Amino acid sequence: MCKAETSFVPIAEAAQLLETTEMRVLMMLKKSELQGKVEDEAWYVDRASLQLCAKPKAADIVKPGGCGSGCGGCGEH
Repeated sequence: MCKAETSFVPIAEAAQLLETTEMRVLMMLKKSELQGKVEDEAWYVDRASLQLCAKPKAADIVKPGGCGSGCGGCGEH
């Protein structure tokens, strides 16, 4: 049986492909929304998991009723 070779891309390239930030890609890895690995203290994202992932939207980051800073909508910003 043939085993497909997995292709990994640096986190910066993954962010560019998803049209988002490197921080967002790291959060997606943490939430297991993307698959990746660490080599030599740098993260790499499985290219196949990028194809399964929809591009993040602002609503994925900003909480309803909040400003996105994590304060929960305190009204101070």
